[in-house]
Amino acid sequence: MLGFFFMAILWACLGTIAGVTTWSASAEQVKSGMLDINNGIFEQGPELWGVTAVIIIFGSWFGRVLIDTGIARSIIRAAVELGGDKPAVTCILLSLVTGLIFTSAYGAGSVVAIGVIIFPILLALGISRSLATAAYLMSVGAGLYLNSGWLSQFGALIPEFDRATATWRTFGFIAFGLQMAATFLMILVVSATGNKTRAWPERVGAQGEQGNVNPLAMLTPLIPVALSVFCGVKPITAILIAVAFALLMTGHYKKWNDTAILLQKTFHDGVMDVALVFAFLFFLQMFLRAAKICAPLLAPILEPVMPGSLFALFIGFGLLSVLALFRGPLTVWGAGAATLALFQAVGGIFTPQVLFPLFMVPSTTVNGSICPTQSWCLWAIGYTKTSLKEYFLTCLPFCLVVALILEVVAYFMFAV
Repeated sequence: MLGFFFMAILWACLGTIAGVTTWSASAEQVKSGMLDINNGIFEQGPELWGVTAVIIIFGSWFGRVLIDTGIARSIIRAAVELGGDKPAVTCILLSLVTGLIFTSAYGAGSVVAIGVIIFPILLALGISRSLATAAYLMSVGAGLYLNSGWLSQFGALIPEFDRATATWRTFGFIAFGLQMAATFLMILVVSATGNKTRAWPERVGAQGEQGNVNPLAMLTPLIPVALSVFCGVKPITAILIAVAFALLMTGHYKKWNDTAILLQKTFHDGVMDVALVFAFLFFLQMFLRAAKICAPLLAPILEPVMPGSLFALFIGFGLLSVLALFRGPLTVWGAGAATLALFQAVGGIFTPQVLFPLFMVPSTTVNGSICPTQSWCLWAIGYTKTSLKEYFLTCLPFCLVVALILEVVAYFMFAV
């Protein structure tokens, strides 16, 4: 957050020296392409993030509704019962449940609240700490490809890209399926060869403290995605319908005061869950607006070394997707924000249609799914007390392969 803020100041100052930014631009200067530092960077940067922020809030709220109504707990319990005494099967089922939940739920708070239910189960069944952590986080990341909060957050960086097209929806389902398949394969391989652990067995009983909800209520996580993708319903409207369905199916609608208290609490907790995410994104927007106005100045230097083949570019991003770790140059949630700004400045073949999937894959499959600098990943690694070395040995090879495959798929779907 602070890094992006100071980089925004630096780029704004460099732009002033180059004559493309000024503290307070006149109407004529704005028309000529000059950026107003006072209003255009530090004011409009966060302001223009407003629509995205609202969608993220509603997604985070929905995650809290799933948890506080007992729906998430019931789905998890059903998966455990279905898996029986086969740890790997149970882990696969819980991973699938997690992936489906996070196609609509959003926010670190939801990841934590569901994780504290799932992790004791997996560890008590003998799943190793590193595998339990990796499987859970990769499943969360898979759901992000269809998550309206995550997509809106990413889309604000490349607003020219239309995420409502059938092509993108198809790619989202392919990405979700491939990452989930890689997660299942990882579980089977590591379970057959890795070490097992026994921990927290007494906490498994906590899953029985509340009764199961109506089976129909377990469909709630799928409603926002289904309505948005197949019926064209807007994300917030879809979430409101899903919340109403959840209240109806779980009986939380019977008393007005109880309903009001539940909605107040979940909305409050949902906003709190994403508060620091907003701070990070607001300062990121300041940096991006300053960087984009200055990036064309570097175009004459960069154009000769930019790849001329889009296929080579997608393959390169796939092979080097490890650089999305630790906020590196291939994730837009880190140094990759500057990389994106440079590609946008050069233009030409680097259209929004190309740049959106190109950067989405490493930013989601690597950074959003397994990077320790991602808030929910950091929490999970600390909660399970897993070794970072074992964690990366477990998940990194599978994530890198998924990223490479998805970049190839993205090339043929968006760049050909």
